[in-house]
Amino acid sequence: MRYGQRALCPNRYDRTVRRTKKILLIALPVLLLPLGFLAPMQTSATGHPTTPGTTSTSTSTSTTLVNGVNPFTSPAMATYLNTRKNKVTAAVYDVASGQTYLYRPNTPELTASMIKIDILAALLAQAQTEHRSLTTAERALATSMVEESDNKAAQNLFVEIGQEPAIYAFDRLLGFIQTTESWSWGDVLTTPLDQLALLKAIALPNRILNDSSRSYEQLLMQHVDTAERFGLGSGPPPSATIGLKDGYYPEKTGWQINSDGYVHLGNRFYLAAIMTSNNPNEVYGIDTVNAIAKMIWTTLKP
Repeated sequence: MRYGQRALCPNRYDRTVRRTKKILLIALPVLLLPLGFLAPMQTSATGHPTTPGTTSTSTSTSTTLVNGVNPFTSPAMATYLNTRKNKVTAAVYDVASGQTYLYRPNTPELTASMIKIDILAALLAQAQTEHRSLTTAERALATSMVEESDNKAAQNLFVEIGQEPAIYAFDRLLGFIQTTESWSWGDVLTTPLDQLALLKAIALPNRILNDSSRSYEQLLMQHVDTAERFGLGSGPPPSATIGLKDGYYPEKTGWQINSDGYVHLGNRFYLAAIMTSNNPNEVYGIDTVNAIAKMIWTTLKP
């Protein structure tokens, strides 16, 4: 479930009729979590925020390359992106090389249901500071939220962690600098670069989420229902380990279609976030993120 009837629920990404929730504010202790598991943000000569080992592709014709093969400047990718009528922004982190590749950076887009892995990560971090495991009820909600993209479960957990202030605090711990949180969880504005920081916390060892928390969230992301899987699930063979969370919603300007997660097979291991807007229809957007995901897989050969 990824989008909703706006008149029925304060969160417009909730499409079931039974969803009106009382807004509660619950304090979040995640501010006590340690910082520093990510490299500090730097600024490029153009004034755009970047990270060490980052290649920024403002348009599909840029050819600057520091290390490795930039998937966004491959001939096939450049040609494809030039033909699309929608807006596309994306980021890839190659774990082996430590290289980050950006396509049209500094372009915030709506998360839609992609935010659900952020909600779960914040919940897990909060549980860690409370020195406890998730309750049976929390695990049931988390499973429904991530694997089935259930919006009622997302709303319940969003309220439990403390809503907008909680997500804001947690995202700043991760190093987010280009994200605007919202009291409506699907309306968070973010960039693929910030989403890479979240994916690193989920997929790679760090000091914010412990191994148990990361393994749990990875398990759910790797078992997203078939009907909810597109984007990063396209391209890699069945033997690859793929953890993802997609999101989509029909905006007035067109469909918002997103996909982010991680792909691992042998020596090929990368994190990616693809966000698109102004899609004329749902299929057009899904086709776009599927095609981009396939070309990222093909380009990032070990």
